[in-house]
Amino acid sequence: MTQTSPTRLDDFVALLGEDRVLPAGPKASGYLRDFSWYSPVLENALADTTVDAVLRPGSVEELRAVIALAARHRTPVTLRGAGTGNYGQSLPLRRGFVVDVKGVAGVLDVTDGRIAMLPGTIMRTAEDAARETGQELAVMPTTYRIATAAGFICGGSGGIGAAVNGDLWDDNVLAVELLTVEDEPRLVRLEGDDVRPVLHTYGTIGVVTRVEMRLVPAHDYVPVIAVFDRFADAAAFGYDVVSSPVHARLVSLQQAPIGSMFTPLGGGFGPEEHVSLLWVDGTQLADMAELVAAHRGRLDREWPASTHISQFPFSHTILWSRKADPSSSWLQCEYAADRETFLEQVAALSAHYPGVFLQHVEFARSGARVRPLGIPPLVGLPDHEQALEELMEFCTSIGMTVLNPHSYVVEEGGFVGDTARVVELKQSCDPHDILNPGKLGDSFFTSRGLTPPSARTAPRAGRSAS
Repeated sequence: MTQTSPTRLDDFVALLGEDRVLPAGPKASGYLRDFSWYSPVLENALADTTVDAVLRPGSVEELRAVIALAARHRTPVTLRGAGTGNYGQSLPLRRGFVVDVKGVAGVLDVTDGRIAMLPGTIMRTAEDAARETGQELAVMPTTYRIATAAGFICGGSGGIGAAVNGDLWDDNVLAVELLTVEDEPRLVRLEGDDVRPVLHTYGTIGVVTRVEMRLVPAHDYVPVIAVFDRFADAAAFGYDVVSSPVHARLVSLQQAPIGSMFTPLGGGFGPEEHVSLLWVDGTQLADMAELVAAHRGRLDREWPASTHISQFPFSHTILWSRKADPSSSWLQCEYAADRETFLEQVAALSAHYPGVFLQHVEFARSGARVRPLGIPPLVGLPDHEQALEELMEFCTSIGMTVLNPHSYVVEEGGFVGDTARVVELKQSCDPHDILNPGKLGDSFFTSRGLTPPSARTAPRAGRSAS
């Protein structure tokens, strides 16, 4: 793709004004970064990312006009929210425009069980609006203080609230409205199951203009920490909390020595202590304490006022592990839903990769089903790519599902949706294939001579993955 000509760039300046068109250079370079540096593989692959200009519309009407103009020029467009993604979701692979949607923001409506918002709405703004009505978001990202609505549903998957309400696919995104990327953009509304092709497909399908998410009754939460001497006890505790009547919006399990890497917590954990970070309904602290004690743990109710619990779970854990050991890497995986099998997998990983595969488990609940989701730091891999291959092969051999975070391609990151539906909607909404090209239907690994994703993610016969 050739560089956008000055004449074409002038068209966007005429549309938005000079202050909202950032040509390639120092001001635009900040839009070419996200948290894909968590992966040594992606950090290298995305090192030469470039852009012709960053466009910053301030309304849905301006967003529509920007998309129409880009479609007429057949210029690649990549949509971007806060840039909190870990896989290069919002980093362009081809020269063209990055469209910053943060200016297209605002809560549109809050009703019983539903909130509607514009794409650039900060998730904290949505949570605050919901709480004014006695409700809360069913699920929101741990980066909710800066993450946008469209960025979350297109680039994320779950987060705070998953322990009781599941992830985005558990009917937590009720409806989405999209603009097609055509000379005359059409508005497409998707509801219910029809929303699924948009979820976690990196903004490759259409341009989101409206997001409607599920709300649930609000609770008052207290952050607490449970500490265990044995990781097997901690793992059983995490599973049992999510299965219990105790309402915890977050259940985040961290194998030693991860807890000692959380420097803002004052270094209060020893290198042999396993911790579980919990955000629990304040009226159920006594019940939580009983559960902790029943699993041979101890509850620490003190939480530093200078920090927030959302800064440590999910992929934030990788931030702290990378700070502690810059040579470390990470993985994403899913353990078995069955309690006994889950604990067997925990034990097998502890025995086979002690001190290397640091088990970090986030628990989600989909209906009556418990889903232990792994986001482990990987420490001390001797040869990153080869050792990573071997490690993932071991995970699949014990019935786990591997969701690989070392690719910027949708299908190679553990996508398990209906590919046919995604492709059909993509062709309808982006017929010229200029929306975030290279992220859907392409290959990151096979072009580099690495193992195809099907071999990475499929568990071996005879063992079922959750």
